[in-house]
Amino acid sequence: MKLLLFFITLSVFGFQNIDDIDKIVKNMTIEEKVGQLFNIAIKGKTLLPEYDDFFKKYSIGGVTLFNYNMKSEKQIKSFVDEIQKSVKIPMFISVDQEGGRITRFKNGDFLPPSPYLLGILDSEDITRKVAEYIARDLVSVGINLNLAPVADILSDFRNQAIFDRSFGTTQATVSKHVSIFIEEMQKNGVIAVAKHFPGQGDFSKDTHETLPISKTTEKTMENREWLPFKAAIKKNVGVIMTSHAIYGSLDPKYPATLSEKILKDLLRKKLNYKNLIFTDGLEMKAILDTFGLEKATILAFNSGVDMVTLNWDLENIQKAVDATLKAIESGEIDIKDIDEKVKRVLTLKKSYLFLDKKIKPISKKEADSFLEKIYSEALMFKNLTESEIKTCDIITNISSLKKKYSYEKSIPKEIKNQILILQNIKSIDKNLLSNNIIFYLAPKITLEPYKDIKAVIFHDKNSIVERILDDFIQKICKKER
Repeated sequence: MKLLLFFITLSVFGFQNIDDIDKIVKNMTIEEKVGQLFNIAIKGKTLLPEYDDFFKKYSIGGVTLFNYNMKSEKQIKSFVDEIQKSVKIPMFISVDQEGGRITRFKNGDFLPPSPYLLGILDSEDITRKVAEYIARDLVSVGINLNLAPVADILSDFRNQAIFDRSFGTTQATVSKHVSIFIEEMQKNGVIAVAKHFPGQGDFSKDTHETLPISKTTEKTMENREWLPFKAAIKKNVGVIMTSHAIYGSLDPKYPATLSEKILKDLLRKKLNYKNLIFTDGLEMKAILDTFGLEKATILAFNSGVDMVTLNWDLENIQKAVDATLKAIESGEIDIKDIDEKVKRVLTLKKSYLFLDKKIKPISKKEADSFLEKIYSEALMFKNLTESEIKTCDIITNISSLKKKYSYEKSIPKEIKNQILILQNIKSIDKNLLSNNIIFYLAPKITLEPYKDIKAVIFHDKNSIVERILDDFIQKICKKER
């Protein structure tokens, strides 16, 4: 009903077909146009007055919700409704719902597994169903855009920022599951976002903390990193999100987010991508410490970015908006370019935000049954035999493991060759351990420097997973003893 009311509201302004978008853009103020090009996080679990005023003044294009914004399904629905009612043009309402450790919406009955596990299982049916369930969960509370999937190939196992967020280590696996995920997500009314272009899996540094430099050649990227993004484009993915890393063989001066060579010449022209380009969070240190917020915002828009993503700090958001307005006034940013960006934003909104989304919410029974199937298959993957398990004592009690090994200590030799091991290769992450990580079985994988590791996937604590895993471990350990 809410979306229908918005459709009626915009119909008054002629928002009924693609030609009418030109008319709407022509009648928008410069502040409204610029506002449509910002996607921001906000504080609170209800719409605070300062954000309400800002939304009304600038007609902000989108809001990303995080864990701290969400308490219950009822509260999220009410919050989203408040946000949408504060503007004339409906917003993108987004979350990071990748699965595994990057699962922001935890208020429904379905907690999706990590993409890496999906890649290991390599089941089209399972990945498709996971994407469908995620979309149904999000639609049920009014979320219309999912900042997923990660289309990065895990080429460097030291890359803890990506790691299990990737579908795998090969272009074939990642491309396959990225395609399935996007297709099913958008089929169920939620816009998908392929990230982080042109690929963020081949270096170990984290863009949240520093500015990484990729030394991978253009030819290698063309035959590896770009393939999942090409697959995403073929599936008409609604959004591609940029990487904040520098790719020396493509543009040695600017990170992808700020590079015309990468976004205009490569993504738009060479790969023929027509839909929206989002930045990753512009306040990450890779960008902020090197370029500053105002300069980075202008560079991003001129590089080919359609929407800039920012955190909840209204002072910073205002600076970025003001810098954009001043750049337009001075001619540093071409107003014609701004108009084209706004048209792309409105076109995508029209394609998804006005759908009659009669999608049945997921029941707890339905979610539990499917999760049990996934994790049962993961545990018994490729008929792993009892004789392959050498010891069980070290992994049966996660709490004692947490006490025994402190953060930053190397994984001891007696653990490194076991079927079940910690997610990190060189160190134990205290944050992961404090979340009661559950470990899964997987086929033998070649990892450096430990070539005999047979398990590397993890997921947040879940009662079903815990029960299945505990039963399995007890069964095997009892027989071995």
